[in-house]
Formats: sequence, C-alpha cells, structure tokens
Amino acid sequence: MKFTTRSKLLGLPAILLLAPLVRAQAPIQFASTADLGKVRTSACNPATPMAGMITPNTPPETLLFNVVAPPGSPTCPPVLAPDGHQITLGEFRQADGRVIVKCINTGTLSVVHFSGLIPGGTYSVWQFIFANGGSMRTAAGAVGDNGITGAIQNFFTASAAGEGQISLTSPPGPLSAEGTLNGCWLDNPKVRLELVYHIDGATHGPRPGPMDTWVFQAVFVIM
Repeated sequence: MKFTTRSKLLGLPAILLLAPLVRAQAPIQFASTADLGKVRTSACNPATPMAGMITPNTPPETLLFNVVAPPGSPTCPPVLAPDGHQITLGEFRQADGRVIVKCINTGTLSVVHFSGLIPGGTYSVWQFIFANGGSMRTAAGAVGDNGITGAIQNFFTASAAGEGQISLTSPPGPLSAEGTLNGCWLDNPKVRLELVYHIDGATHGPRPGPMDTWVFQAVFVIM
C-alpha cells in the first residue's frame, strides 16, 4: 500500500532531504503487512507443510512453531523470544512497519522503522526482486549490500519497547544471495522487503541462516 500525500511525508529523516537525486522523485512511504508463511500452530508437521496453517480465525493466544524443522526432526521447533518464552500469534502480529524509499545517485535509499517487535529480538531486512510483471523472482539479498563489498549491515536489535530502525542504501549490482538488482527499486516491477526474526539470536551474513533458525514476520510489497 502506498502513501504519497503531503501529510504522510512530513517529518522525514534529514538524510532523505540531503540525499542527491537521480531524477525528480519524492520519497514514497509503504506500510508493512504480517507474513505468516513460515509459522504454524501446534498442529505443525514438518512432513506436511500445510498442517497447522494460520487462518483469520486462529486465536491470538496460539503458540507459534516454525514449519521448517532441523534435518530428521519429527516435530516443528517453537518460535521463542529472547527470554525463552514461546511467542504467540498475537505478539507476532503486533509488528507495524513503515519504509520510506527514495531513488538517489547511488541506488535506493530506504529508511525502515518498526514498532511492536519482540523486545530484544534480533532482526534483519532482505530484498527480493521480481521481473516479468512481478511474477518471477530474479534476485535476493541483504538490504544495503551489493554482493561485492561483503559489508552486511541489514540487522538490528529491537529495543525493550519493541522498536527498531535501519537506514541503508542498496546500490545496483549483484545481491548477496542471488541475482542482480537493476537500478532503483522503483525501476523494477515488484520488490518485497522481508523482515526476518532470528530465533537463534544470530545473523548469518549474506543469507538469513539455516531455515529452522528464523521466520519471516512482516513484509513490504513495493510495486
């Protein structure tokens, strides 16, 4: 969902106002939605990925499990908070994010801010680029990295109040996981920014890490 009215753009971070432009283009703000693709209820079964899927009728007190289990495990691992308690659907859905996107002369400047996160949780933000009208994924990697420098900085730790923010520039070029980013995000048919919650409390460089150690929590769709 896009917000382009003047009222939505007031109070932008100073970095956006100072950034050089490639073309005359105002910053655009996008809102996040929940991503429940990897979390399941207690009916989760790693051998049957559809089992235990979250629906609109799933109670908020439902305990969450990661649909991806360690190799050979018969059960799905619980999604745990840093203090050791198992995260509920209600807690998970509290994440509320905004990203302000602007094309500049070095690529795409993005300022991502979230509230309602798991306090003390380790998070990272990833970019997925789509072509063919937005139907085919062609590239993926850490926000702010072009796959060459190796300076992965797409992570943060949520505050005790559940707040977190990063401000990064994604240059054109090869991405840290696969494929190539062409131009600014806004030049592509579709870009998804995914917020990853790291259950193991660790980041893993150019990729989110072993599949059983993290889950998607929220997503921005930029079209």
